[in-house]
Amino acid sequence: MKKLFTLGPQYHGHGNVIFAWQPNGNYVASIGEGQRNLFLFDRRGVQVEEVALKSTAKVTQLEWDKDGEILAILQQGEQMVMLWRHAENKLDMLEMNSKDPTWLAWSKVGPQLVIGTLRGNLIIYNKRTLKKQTIMGKHSKKVTCGAWHPQENIFSTGSEDKTVSISTEDGDALESLDSEPLRLKNDPSSVQFADIKGENPNESSREKIVSIVLGEVTLLLCNLKDPQRPTELAFQQKYGTIRAYNWFGDGYLVVGFSQGYIVIISSQMREISEELSSVKYHRNNLDTLCCSKAAGKIASAGDDGIKIISMKDWSEIKGEKIQIRPEAKVTQMHWSDDGELLSFCTEAGWVYCYLAKLTALSATCNTRLAYLTSLREMTIIEGANENGNKVVLQTDVEPNFMALGPQHLATGMNNRVWFYSCTDQNTAQLVNEQEYIGTVESVSLNGTHACVLIEGRVYLHQIDRNSSDNKTIIFPRKEDERTITCCSIVGNFLIYAHSNGRLQYYSLVDGQEVNEYKHQSGIRKCFPNHEGTRVALVDNSGSAWLYNPVNDDCIAIPNFPVTADKILWDTSDATIFIACDQLNLYTFVYIQVEVGGSGVRCLGNVELGADSALKIEAAPTPLSHGMTGVLVVDGTVICQQSSGTLTQQRLRSHDLTSGGAAHVADAAERQKGCFLQALALNRFPLAFKIGLVLNNRGLWNAMGRRCLECLDASWAKKAYRQAMSPGMVMYLDRIQTVEDKQLLSGYVAALLGDFTKAREYFLASCCPEAALDIHCDFLQWEQALQLAQTLAPHRLPDIYLKSALQLEGQAQYEQALSHYEQAIRDHIPGTKLEHEAACKAGIAKTSIRLGDLPRGMKMAIELKDPAICKECAQVLAKMRQNSEAAQLYQEAGSYDQAASLYILNDNFQAASLLMSKIHTPKLHLQYAKAKETRGAYREALEAYERARDLDSVVRLTLENLNEPHKAFQLVRETRLTSGAERVADYCRKNGNISGAVEFLLLAQKDDDAFMLAERQDEMATFEAGLGEKGTRDQHMAIAKYYEQRNLLANAAKHYACCEEYPMALKLYLKVGEKEIDHAIEVVGKARSDQLTHTLIDYLMGESDNVPKDANYVYRLHKALGNFMQAAGTALIIAKQEQEMGNYKQAHQLLFRTYQDLKSQKLALPQELWRRLMILHSYVIVKRLVKAGDHVSAAIMLVRVAKNIQQFPAHIVPILTSVVIECQRAKMPGDSYQYACTLMKPEYRPQVSEQYKKKIENIVRKPPPEADQRDSLEASLPCMYCAFNFQESQLDCPNCKNISPFCVASGMRMLREDWSNCPSCNFPARRSVFVGALQVSEQCPMCDAAVKAGDIAAVSDPSQHITYYKTLFQASESAAPGAPPPPPPPPS
Repeated sequence: MKKLFTLGPQYHGHGNVIFAWQPNGNYVASIGEGQRNLFLFDRRGVQVEEVALKSTAKVTQLEWDKDGEILAILQQGEQMVMLWRHAENKLDMLEMNSKDPTWLAWSKVGPQLVIGTLRGNLIIYNKRTLKKQTIMGKHSKKVTCGAWHPQENIFSTGSEDKTVSISTEDGDALESLDSEPLRLKNDPSSVQFADIKGENPNESSREKIVSIVLGEVTLLLCNLKDPQRPTELAFQQKYGTIRAYNWFGDGYLVVGFSQGYIVIISSQMREISEELSSVKYHRNNLDTLCCSKAAGKIASAGDDGIKIISMKDWSEIKGEKIQIRPEAKVTQMHWSDDGELLSFCTEAGWVYCYLAKLTALSATCNTRLAYLTSLREMTIIEGANENGNKVVLQTDVEPNFMALGPQHLATGMNNRVWFYSCTDQNTAQLVNEQEYIGTVESVSLNGTHACVLIEGRVYLHQIDRNSSDNKTIIFPRKEDERTITCCSIVGNFLIYAHSNGRLQYYSLVDGQEVNEYKHQSGIRKCFPNHEGTRVALVDNSGSAWLYNPVNDDCIAIPNFPVTADKILWDTSDATIFIACDQLNLYTFVYIQVEVGGSGVRCLGNVELGADSALKIEAAPTPLSHGMTGVLVVDGTVICQQSSGTLTQQRLRSHDLTSGGAAHVADAAERQKGCFLQALALNRFPLAFKIGLVLNNRGLWNAMGRRCLECLDASWAKKAYRQAMSPGMVMYLDRIQTVEDKQLLSGYVAALLGDFTKAREYFLASCCPEAALDIHCDFLQWEQALQLAQTLAPHRLPDIYLKSALQLEGQAQYEQALSHYEQAIRDHIPGTKLEHEAACKAGIAKTSIRLGDLPRGMKMAIELKDPAICKECAQVLAKMRQNSEAAQLYQEAGSYDQAASLYILNDNFQAASLLMSKIHTPKLHLQYAKAKETRGAYREALEAYERARDLDSVVRLTLENLNEPHKAFQLVRETRLTSGAERVADYCRKNGNISGAVEFLLLAQKDDDAFMLAERQDEMATFEAGLGEKGTRDQHMAIAKYYEQRNLLANAAKHYACCEEYPMALKLYLKVGEKEIDHAIEVVGKARSDQLTHTLIDYLMGESDNVPKDANYVYRLHKALGNFMQAAGTALIIAKQEQEMGNYKQAHQLLFRTYQDLKSQKLALPQELWRRLMILHSYVIVKRLVKAGDHVSAAIMLVRVAKNIQQFPAHIVPILTSVVIECQRAKMPGDSYQYACTLMKPEYRPQVSEQYKKKIENIVRKPPPEADQRDSLEASLPCMYCAFNFQESQLDCPNCKNISPFCVASGMRMLREDWSNCPSCNFPARRSVFVGALQVSEQCPMCDAAVKAGDIAAVSDPSQHITYYKTLFQASESAAPGAPPPPPPPPS
């Protein structure tokens, strides 16, 4: 809402004021309470007239007649009605007979003025005849209200006698009322007429309704068809009293109530009981309201100002609220018929007029916009920036049209145009005024000229009246030409169109026509772009076209709305234009270069199809009510509202794009939508930026396809490169340099799958032969031959050849032969050998198929091509020409097929020559059978062997060739069941019982074999043949067989096999000590306590008082899995072996026990470990002496001597060795100590005479106290704590841990010199172990063969050290409740 003017107390005083607008809306009359002067103002609020009344009596009514000629003035208490004639500025007095007028109203369609009086009479005055007519007795009391029908000359009046009468223009009652007024319950007020749609939808006539407010609380609706049965509408008590109401639409009422409520109801009987809307718009009270059907709005005045309510959704339009002073109560409101002006007055003497709606009048030039901001005010802005460089112009008249140029603005009405300079506000002024001889239809401006369309002619003249060349040029030049329908001046060109369809360009520089285009029908409108390089045309049929004057190309615009009244070009993007109608905006994009030429597409909703193609659904952008598009800037439409203000609306096709930004912060779905819209708008740089963020292969493919459709190979390559499509990139590299657009269109259309269009484009290009390539690629040889006749005759031979191949595949052999012959006939001999060979091969195949066998075979053999020969042979075989087919198969090297056909024809002589080259068993089998039937058994045998028919081989060797040994060997190797049965029969017949049993088993005749073996005492053969595959029943039968013959050990073996362990143990024990090992094995398998006790009793001598070897007990514990008991037994046995001097056996037993415990992850007894260490120290002495390491040998012997009680059988020899080696190692202290021991009485007699004297001398000469052993033996760090002590000592005095010893030297293991025996995994110092293996390639611990090169150094022995540390700790605590045993060492 924009305030036009205010009229204050200077005109009306400070009391109530009333006003009345002329029906045409040009003037308003107003007068204040107690004022004598009546004022007349124009639409700008400028005083036009001042009329002095006869008295200062209060004016109660001001009423203009329908023509706006006479203003009737009713004053309270006056005896006359004043009539002011506007044209004559004359005030007349209409005398009244009754002297008491109380109400008056002018007819809406006639010249009558009806006046009501205090006594209830009516006076009707006719302004044309100047006659008065008095109607007596209409009412009995004062007439207070009334109204005229808006379309018919009837009126209604209401009186204080609570009646309402309805009369004709002459004052007569309507026929339907029977001259009786309508009786009411309360005083009537606010009488109105309305025409509404009838209840019957089939009737087109409308019903007349009179509405009356009764007692300010109810609303009475009286239908003139049945006036005596009115409808009374009562409202909720909370609404208060009725202040005002209006009719609108087809029988709808808007009612305003004193408590601030506005209620919308329908007068239709089916809806009358329901309120369509009920909203409290004002906080405390509502004063009055008025309704504008043209503006679609309601104005409501209350305690918090005037609110504007939309009649679309009954919501308040916040931006149009009018704030007034709280103490100024609104007493009257008026809305002009066209909805432009809203006027109201207050009880404080003020009249306000607001501009509520403007005619949407605007013009543009590039990005500048001129629009109507008030009735006579024009505003020029740059784009949508209303606060930028703004120029405001005031005009002398309200314009009907306008035009904007680079420097000027033209406004006008009827036949006059005013030209203003509008570069800036300071220079804005009127520069010219032109009057033309007809009504101006349109105006267009450039920098210097104006073109004006008037009644089918265009007037071209300069804008400035002071210019040197001020002549006017009139188009068309010839009088006989048809009228011009539209024109526009752009740059230096005048563009105009004729009703006969001719569009012409006139150059202002050259002064002549420079271009002409003839359209197929008359042109109604034209809309050039800002440079004039493209023109959108609308013809008489309503179709739209886009014309390009550069190449005279005119393209149809698809989906163009027939309701569109104008087209706007985007000022930022020359390819975008929109079509506008009253409801929608339709976006179009012009593609100057696309596949096949140029095109226009209607934009809207964009989706991605399954084949990465853009699916664009034409969808308009809806316009809000009352908005008109006037300018487009980069997808944003500047719209002018009905109030004259500007708003911006984003096009549906651009709503996700904005200023070229990539929207990297947007959600993924919005980014995808922006990407697709950018593709639809052909904005590939923007799409590429967004694509880098999304990085979706499907989107990249869509962009590549869209770029290809626009022939933009550069962007297509970038997109396909991102999509990881190297094939597409390489293909685009090849076609990117193609300059011919038709040729490039053909390549792209073919790439996109539209091959029909591709053929058209290729034929229209500079390289039509590409169309031939398409037909060749699709194997359309008939069309290819037609094109090749004219386009490429040199390619006919190749096409004939390929066509012949296709025809041959379709079984059209005659035509194929013809094309083969044509291909070789048109070919230059000797140029393409492959072509000739293919033609001859085709002739050979088709000739054979057509029955010309000699020609076909001859040509196939001459080609010497195995594939062709084989193919021809296949054809002949299908034709049952076996002999010829075999011949060609042989030529092709397909000996299997050839031999098969020869055998089929009984041509064995030819077949025999090929058998050595054949590898197919089936053919060999055929050949063998044929030979056998002819008695050639040796040849048949060879053939059977090649065919792998072993049954036949066995049969021939036994029955025909008498070579049984060969059959026996074959059956044993192949275990052939059928052959074995045949051989078994042969053996039985020839008395070979053992062989018969063996082969019956191979033939899976187990029962027959057992019976024969039992009968003939060949059970050993049966047992050997059965092996490990025997069943329980079979082993039971064998066991009983042996038991019957008192072969108890054999019987026990088979009882054990069938899990009869008690019986097996019983028989083994019966046999005696030689079968104890088997008995132990049985008990180990049985895991039965009873059997275990039985065997232990036997071993301990409980049954026969003869104790058995303790080794048997050890083996029993191992068999039972009692490894800890086995270890204890092993210790006992080892002690016995040591006592008997069997040190090697004791060493091996302890080592095996150690390995068993380690494999079972059991704790290692420390006694076992120490005894193994001492025994190993003794065992390796010989190796050390042999290697010359006397120091280590002496140290090991000293270690043994310290435990000499474990070697009672060889105490003296061992101590003698200790003395000798210590002497060699220069260890006199140890030598002296053990020499003294030897000289004791109990040992002295046993000392060898060889060493006795030497030992006595050692004893006689004690060594000095300083011994050299400490210097000989190195002090090395502990592997656990790095504490240094002697390397022969295994127990660390610092950390108390036990270190493992080296298998080669017996010394303590070192962290930095670690290795393991690859056989037993026992630790060894690598340096010492490798040296020892140089002397003897055998592990000292396990005696396995080991090479020095197999010893790998362990760089980080931490896992090994941890294992041994845990091992020895577990061995120390190995007892009931001990911790779990350590894990095995890493291999």
